[in-house]
Amino acid sequence: MEEDFLNIPNTASSETYFSFSGNKTSGSKGLRDLLTLQNQAAAVLERDLRSTIAFPRTIPRPVREKIAEVLTLEILFGQPYEIKDPERFIGTFGAFYPILLTLRNSKPWPKLRKIAKKSRGAGIAGLKILLPLVYEILERFSASSTSISGAEYFKELDAGMDEILKQFEEILKETLLIWGNGTSTEFSGRSDRERRNSGEFVLADAVLTFMQTDGYQEFLGRVMEGLYRRMSEFVSEMEENLELFDTLALLFPQRNWSYSVKELKKEPFYVQLKMLKNYSTFFEKSPDLRKIIDFIGRREFDPPSDRIRLSPFGKNRIQTVRFSDSINNLLPMEAAKLLNPSLKKKFYADMLEGKLLSYQLLGKHYTGPPRIKPRGPMIVLADTSGSMHGAPQTLAKSAVLAMAKRMLSQQRDMKVILFASTSQHLEIELSSRKKMSEKFLNFLLYTFGGGTDFNTALASGLKSLKEKDFQGADLLFITDGKSEISDELVLARWEEAKKKYKAKVYSLIVGGRDAGGLSAISDYTYFVEMELDSEGSGGFVRLIEATEPKITDFSAAGN
Repeated sequence: MEEDFLNIPNTASSETYFSFSGNKTSGSKGLRDLLTLQNQAAAVLERDLRSTIAFPRTIPRPVREKIAEVLTLEILFGQPYEIKDPERFIGTFGAFYPILLTLRNSKPWPKLRKIAKKSRGAGIAGLKILLPLVYEILERFSASSTSISGAEYFKELDAGMDEILKQFEEILKETLLIWGNGTSTEFSGRSDRERRNSGEFVLADAVLTFMQTDGYQEFLGRVMEGLYRRMSEFVSEMEENLELFDTLALLFPQRNWSYSVKELKKEPFYVQLKMLKNYSTFFEKSPDLRKIIDFIGRREFDPPSDRIRLSPFGKNRIQTVRFSDSINNLLPMEAAKLLNPSLKKKFYADMLEGKLLSYQLLGKHYTGPPRIKPRGPMIVLADTSGSMHGAPQTLAKSAVLAMAKRMLSQQRDMKVILFASTSQHLEIELSSRKKMSEKFLNFLLYTFGGGTDFNTALASGLKSLKEKDFQGADLLFITDGKSEISDELVLARWEEAKKKYKAKVYSLIVGGRDAGGLSAISDYTYFVEMELDSEGSGGFVRLIEATEPKITDFSAAGN
């Protein structure tokens, strides 16, 4: 119903002819929320869709921006339009009105919105494909189009379809004429009377008449066949490769990933893409591994001291004795009155008058919202020695990939240090200043082998902790547990740096129950093993033991 919707003041005019559907809101708060949403959509148009909208076309740029805003709010933000005054809407958007309604009733439309809800990046990629197709339809059938005409576009027209085609071409011609003159209601701000005396009223009447013609929906379906096909291809590719798409967008933020994943697989690193998908799938199949990574990447509750007060909400301290009508905190001497028939009447009288002697209990209570302190950078030290070959290396790569996705999505810096023997050492940085994405993908193809030198690995971690971007970083060791740390000088410097930067050390031990030399420096140690799944077609990770100084279960760790 109309009262379920709030009007949004338009950026170009104080008059509104559409509204956004959503939860019932009222007052200034609801208006502020919707204005915030519109500002967010404007930011997407400026930052992510600018090149798509700016491409030169017959359609004036202000109109292209308004069309993009409508589709962005619908797809990316899940805000369907309720067009309250079709004539006024047509006064601005002309022939786009029937195209929008046809789009919203198409099969690919809800699927595209669902994909955008799962992944903002995929939603933006879909808009980069959809917007040019919509613009081309609006331009192709107009009289001023330099491309093939509508009659040439359809090789065969059903009986009566040629007349509908002429109507469609005519309203597109009038639409582009109004857009070209800049006289639409939206951009001129004219009154209803002035609008009705202009061509906009004629255009609105022509569009509505076109939409009452038998067969117009079938005609528009034919017009938009190519658009539907491209949207369906994109949705199908995203449904199959959404995790892959998001990872690539994080690793290569400056690259245009609006092209299909099918095309990306033709590029030289298609093997890396396959490995990327395999390790992502393995991680998702291992709930225990997901819990470990979630714990390492959690946020810490850090209530500041000025927000801790004694309050009745806390009940762990006796503050004083007072009169009250509460029987929950009675003094024993008051409760004893109930045993004496004479004093029992006095007990009830005192309770009614609030004169029962009771304990006043107080305790520590957080008086304001807690300050949530996000974790800082992360340094991952992955053992790539020969003993890690096989299932352990699969687990190690899956864990590193999962950590990388988490860190990049939270805009936190990360460094991966691969270590084996003294001569086998590689550092891969994924930070705001340096993103070694190609080397990270190569790591997924890297075959583990060689000896193990934990002393060098530890020294590398110590050196990284002193770097500006990684001061105070937490460290994650991934190894099979056959660790030996014999350099006392490195150990001493490590303990000193750990205290200085307040870093925590996590160790993920694969296929063993002995952390070796890591047990002396680790705050948290997890022992995991690989098992075949029920189908015997792949493996998954099972947690067999966890050593933690304070929190021993994952449900508590997530709080």
